[in-house]
Formats: sequence, structure tokens, C-alpha cells
Amino acid sequence: MRYTKTPIQIQKIKSVANLKKNEDTGSYPQINKVTKLQLADFESQIVGKVVYPWSADYNTDRLDFNNLYPAFPLAIVYVKGITDIRECLSFAQRYDIWTVVRSGGHSLAGFSVCDGLVIDMSGMKDIYINLSDNTAIIDAGATFGDIYPKVEAYHLHLPGGGCPTVAIAGFMQGGGYSLTSRNFGINCDSVLEITAMLADGKIVVANRNRNEDLFWAMRGGTGNNFAVLLTVKYQLYPLGYIYGMQITWNMDTEIDHAALALFTIQENYLSGYSFPNLGIETVLTTDATDKQKKVFFCGAWIGSEEDMQQALSPLLAIPGATITINEKGPYSKINNDLLESCPVLPNDVKAFSQSTYLERSLSVSDWKNILNFFKTAPNEYTMIDMEGYGGNINTVLEDDCAFVHRNVTMDFFCDAFYNKETNDKQKNEEWLAALMQFMKTYDNGHSYQNYPNRNQTDFKWAYWGKYYNTLVAIKNKYDPSNFFHYLQSIGEPIDDAHQSTQIVLFETPSPIQYEAY
Repeated sequence: MRYTKTPIQIQKIKSVANLKKNEDTGSYPQINKVTKLQLADFESQIVGKVVYPWSADYNTDRLDFNNLYPAFPLAIVYVKGITDIRECLSFAQRYDIWTVVRSGGHSLAGFSVCDGLVIDMSGMKDIYINLSDNTAIIDAGATFGDIYPKVEAYHLHLPGGGCPTVAIAGFMQGGGYSLTSRNFGINCDSVLEITAMLADGKIVVANRNRNEDLFWAMRGGTGNNFAVLLTVKYQLYPLGYIYGMQITWNMDTEIDHAALALFTIQENYLSGYSFPNLGIETVLTTDATDKQKKVFFCGAWIGSEEDMQQALSPLLAIPGATITINEKGPYSKINNDLLESCPVLPNDVKAFSQSTYLERSLSVSDWKNILNFFKTAPNEYTMIDMEGYGGNINTVLEDDCAFVHRNVTMDFFCDAFYNKETNDKQKNEEWLAALMQFMKTYDNGHSYQNYPNRNQTDFKWAYWGKYYNTLVAIKNKYDPSNFFHYLQSIGEPIDDAHQSTQIVLFETPSPIQYEAY
């Protein structure tokens, strides 16, 4: 039988041959650490695809979804398994090359790309579902667009991201909010076990009984901090069709009614344990159909249509309420239909983004002030999204894992979009900073770590509060050389005014338990 090589194998043979042939052309572009011959030796050990600055796909492959902070990697490796990952880690440490791991590439601050080596996990997306106990073992590169068709075929559910191109690795390691989180918890609350590779190439399994400190840290401590996440074992939940309803109020023409709607959402649904089966995102944006600024209430209901109508009756009674979506379907469809048009965006937009948490109840007047501030946004594409907490998000103890935001009503975040058409990049950056300063009157001083902002200098306290130094201790144990790092990675202990608040869990660290492979 004839032996036929795969397209990747054919391309790799050509690439290695060219590298060896051009070995005398000088040092690797942008760095004086690696020669072409050393690259040839490296690529010959890799099963997956390697992209260099001179590769045809480089200028596409180096982008993340936002590309606000362009990076120019020395190489992007689309790994095919643990041997590829181990080879990448060894190569990077041998030549002291900055390395980050990318799964879906959705870091709002561009932390999933760098000017060194990018380990791309998007080719590792196997999903194994065990119907005997409704669990799933999922590769780090699997996206929710990969996951939902498989789990929904069995009428099962995993609380997942609003965007189908988000992969589980970055999503889970930052916490992971979903329209079903009020019912099932934050995504990392459904994690039973993780498998990860440390910088030295050793593999660890972490759960509540084994390497429990790493298990604590990687659920909310964010990616590119401790290890390369390989797989996640999740608890899945039975879930059939759900209902989705979108209601709008016009803040340009009826701002008092719009403010009352926000107050009613806060008081009726986000305080205490009210209606955990109602997922809520409330979006302030410009309606693409009539260019009017509006409040969009996006509700996902687990239960009967009759009960949904009754639960939402206080909102529907507010003057100006307009139902724009009222449908039934699988979670993935309801999620997409409710959120994909809030707002409608051109393909070339970028965004400055930042998050803050609201903990106390605001008055109708407070909400009106926020709406008036939003109306000063530089262009029509800017949005504010308020992800509703409460329910089972807030029943988990705040020290259960590194996602510590358990006593809030909502995550309040803004995407200040711009493109070549609006030509107002600086105005958007300045406006977002002004908004966050304005919100200090209302917020609790913390931010969602999955929505990072590079200008947020107080990120240690904002993302992790009094548990940041616990993360430092765990970081020093599992990544003592600080191989995994970026602008806002876990680093030095807090040494500012919040130093006295710090709590260090796991004060008697146990030895790391390694796996045999």
C-alpha cells in the first residue's frame, strides 16, 4: 500500500528543509537567540503546524479576536498533543523565549498573544461525554461552538460563554459567566478535575483531594499563570428547551422609564436568591434599526412559559416595554439570539474594555445618572453589559476557588468600540476611563478577571481581593521560575494599602503529586 503523507507533514518537510538551507542567512527575525538550524531541529520534533513571520498565514494567525494590542510572535505552534506542548516548553526555556498559551484568543487585553512563542491549543478539542454520571472530559482548545451541539444532543448543559468561539481554557480559568450561571453557577463551579502540564513538562491532575491548591487557583486565577491547561472534567446538567425573552426601553425618549426598568431588574431579580432559573444580561446600546439608545433586557428562563410571563410581569408593566424576542429553543440558540444583536457591529471594530462590580442597590436616580453618562459615548457602537449575579453564583463560598466575586448583584462592564469609520480611538479610551471613574460612586472596587484592562494598575486587588497573596504562594510552588507571565500575571505579593487584608490559604503546602506520563 502506498504511504501518503498528510498536508501538514508535506508542509513540515518543506519548512524544515528551507530552514536548514537558509541557516547562514543570520539570526531569527526580531531576536538574537535562535538560528534557522535550531528552528529546524525544533520543528522536526513538532507534529502540529508551526507558523513563522515569513509564513503565508502569519498575519492572520498572529491576531487575537480584538487585536487592540498587536503582537508579532517569533513562532505560533498549533500543538497536536502533550508531546508538542512539552517540546515547546523545553525549547522556550532553552533559549529564554517568552511564551503564552492561546486557546480561543479572546483575551480582551491581548494576553493570549506575545512577541515570543505562542502555544496554540485550538487543535486540541476532543470532547468525551460519560452518560452514566453526566460528566464530560473536554480538551482545553474546545470552544462552546464545539461543545453545545454534542452536549445538547443528550439534553445536557454546561454553563458557557456568550460567544461560540470562546474556548474553555481561558473562560474557565477566569471564572466563566453564562446566562445559566444563576441556576448552575459560574463555569468553574462545575469543574470536577483538571489536568495540566507544568513548565518543566511534568503533568499534574488537580481536584479537591489531589493538588487541591492548584485546583483552587486555576479556577479563577486566569490562564498563563500556573501551567498549560490540558483537559477539564465537568459536571453536566440535564436541560431541555428553555425560553428567551428580550425587552427594550428607549432611553433617548423615555429615560425615566428606562431607569425604572434597571431599578426593577436589580430589586426584583438580582437581590438574594430571587428567580435563580432566570438568567439576566442587561445591555445599554444603540439599536441598529432606528439608531436610538435603548436598554435591552435579555432573559433566559428555565421553566414554563406561563411562569416566565408571571415572573417578568413587573418589567412588562413598565411603560415603554417592547418585546423584541420571545422564543423557545436549546440554550445555544437562545443565547445566540438574545446576545448577538446587542449591539450589531461592523467586522473591523476594536474595543477598550473594563469591568467593575456592583454590590449595593442603586436608586432610580442613580440608574438615570448612569444612563445619562452612557448617552455621552463617542459613537453608536459602544455598549455597557450588566451580567446579573445572585442565585447560585452567590451561594458558593467566596474562598471556594480563585473566583471570589460571590457577594455582588452584577458585573458591570463596557466595550468602547471604534473602527476606521468612527476614527475615535483616543476618545473611546478616554471615555472608558471617565466612565470607570464615574462608577466609583457605585461600585465595590473589584473587577471581573476575565475582562482585563491593561491600564488597570490595581488589578491584584480588583480581580482577587484579599486572596491575591494565596495565588502568589501557589504560583511560587507550581511555577517557581515565573515561566508563565504577562502584564497582569500573578507576581509579587500585594504591598499597598490592601496588604493587611490578605489571607493565605493552604498555609501548610503539600508536595506536588505528579502523573506518570
